[in-house]
Amino acid sequence: MKSINALYFILCLAPALVGCSTVGQQSIASSTDRAVEAKPPIVSSLFPSDQAVLGEDAVNRILSSKLELPRRAKVALLKFQDAESWGSRYYGPGYWRDEEYLKVQQGQVDTLSRTLTASDQIGEVLPLPSLMTPRQPSIPLLREAAVRLQADLLFIFRVSSDTYSRYRLFEKDKVKSYSTCEVVVLDVRTGLVPFTRVLSRERMERKQSTDLDLAETMRRSEQASAMDALQSAAQGFVSFIQTIPK
Repeated sequence: MKSINALYFILCLAPALVGCSTVGQQSIASSTDRAVEAKPPIVSSLFPSDQAVLGEDAVNRILSSKLELPRRAKVALLKFQDAESWGSRYYGPGYWRDEEYLKVQQGQVDTLSRTLTASDQIGEVLPLPSLMTPRQPSIPLLREAAVRLQADLLFIFRVSSDTYSRYRLFEKDKVKSYSTCEVVVLDVRTGLVPFTRVLSRERMERKQSTDLDLAETMRRSEQASAMDALQSAAQGFVSFIQTIPK
């Protein structure tokens, strides 16, 4: 009988203990929230090294201002080369003198130009000559080069690709390529970067009878996926520029 009474007492006491625990947790959480709210907000960097690079007045002005672009922007194109160039894989060490390689580079510029100039906000697209490209590019130097062209925007892009082949016993060889396009758009007047994009596209190609070997199939597959990635990146920028005040 005593054990039954003890069990009944514990069952009656359990909800009260749980309620006290919940109330205790809520009180701790509310006190923590009040302590956080009582702290003053940080509105600027407190690190001296940050202020040595860019002053707090400039940071506040940049973040509190809006970017405006001209109604008909002039865009300069710059292809940022990789350390291991794609051209050297397929065209040899003197790839920059190969006719097919030059056609591929011109095709990329043409694809970007057609896509960008389809927008009413872009009036002219022109490539930044390699003679004007610094050996060690940086944002200030690239901006200066774009200024000499009187360009409003500098469209910097880089394309990297990789290819995977799959051999079949009774079918033609298949090749799948992935290309990643990185885009950085620099507003020449302000030095701001209003648009960036990193995207990938893939393309599957079969080895054709006209292909001398599988390497030619791989090259064609990479070219196609690279063009798709470039066009998608340019279309993304065209959609973005329509939202910027003129």
